[in-house]
Amino acid sequence: MKDLTNKLKTMKNKSLLQQNTSLKYLLFLSFAMLLFLSSCEMDYGKEQEQTKELKATASATKAVAGGDTLTFIDMSLGVAKRTWNFPGGVPATSEKAELGVVFKLEGNIAPSLVVEYFDGSKDSITFPIKIFPVLIADFTPSKTKIKVGETVTFTDASIGGATSWSWTFEGGTPATSTERNPTVKFNVNKAIGATLKITRAEDGSIATIAKNTLVQVGPPELMYNGSFEDGLITDYQTWNGAGFPLVIVNGGANGTKYAAAFDYSNWGGAELMSRDKPAERMIAIENGKSYTVSMWIKANNAGVLKIGWFQLGNLNNWTEGYKSSWGTNGQLLTTEWQKVEFVTTIPTDKGNWLNAYHSFWFTKVDGNATVNTRVYVDELSLKIVE
Repeated sequence: MKDLTNKLKTMKNKSLLQQNTSLKYLLFLSFAMLLFLSSCEMDYGKEQEQTKELKATASATKAVAGGDTLTFIDMSLGVAKRTWNFPGGVPATSEKAELGVVFKLEGNIAPSLVVEYFDGSKDSITFPIKIFPVLIADFTPSKTKIKVGETVTFTDASIGGATSWSWTFEGGTPATSTERNPTVKFNVNKAIGATLKITRAEDGSIATIAKNTLVQVGPPELMYNGSFEDGLITDYQTWNGAGFPLVIVNGGANGTKYAAAFDYSNWGGAELMSRDKPAERMIAIENGKSYTVSMWIKANNAGVLKIGWFQLGNLNNWTEGYKSSWGTNGQLLTTEWQKVEFVTTIPTDKGNWLNAYHSFWFTKVDGNATVNTRVYVDELSLKIVE
């Protein structure tokens, strides 16, 4: 029995010893691992401190002034401080590692990056970049009113250095063109438009402009001096029991330079293409024919405008009296330019409608009382309906 007890004690002591030995081994391994990791960190940090490298990029070497955003990225190693400089840029300077910049000044520029390393040394890099002007498409026609079958030359007025042109012409011959200043024939009887697309090859910029109803194509204009752009009143008068002035004023419709105006008071209106002018300047209107009448008109005070057309009978026989072919009896007149257009048909009764002129009769909206105001007219047009 005593021997058995001693054996058990011996086994217990060995187990405790083994456990102690295992614990000591684990502690040793943990300590060794900590030393190893610490050594690695020290070596890595030392390696980083000893590495210096300048490396930076720009997203492009060309841009459009005030438009494109270029991205600049600094990927240098060992940097303690960085300074970007962007001539004509927004922002002009920065210390960020990555940022976007918009340049407003045209020309060749050289943005730069200066880096200061951990040891106090410095290095720099520049980025040659070309900043192009904004590409803007524009053009002008040689004529804005032509007969059917006539030609118009379209002149490029674009800015920004376009290198190629692509035209499209509504109803034109040719219908498209790549010339810079093409000449086009129109065989349609309506207002036509044109579209210009320009390209700048060096940076690929594209700009487009469309101008609708740019050129009026159709029968000859019968109205004499309907645009007033020569700054003169020709074959016009006004009437209010006695003649009163129809005058030229600055600022016509659609950006034109001049318009005609009359000061309306009490009653009466402006008569255009008066009966009192020489026969060679009159318009011969045919009985039974239809005519398209158009004009731009406005007034200082809003109201309702009555527009009459072709009021005179036989020029050589005044006993036939006056006739009327009214275009509109209730055109709302506003303080802004608006286009008024209507078709009127000449009666086939007695008399020759040799002298075409129209009168503007202005009343208040309620139609019961007159109003004092100045009425403006511009871009008068008269065409036979074919």
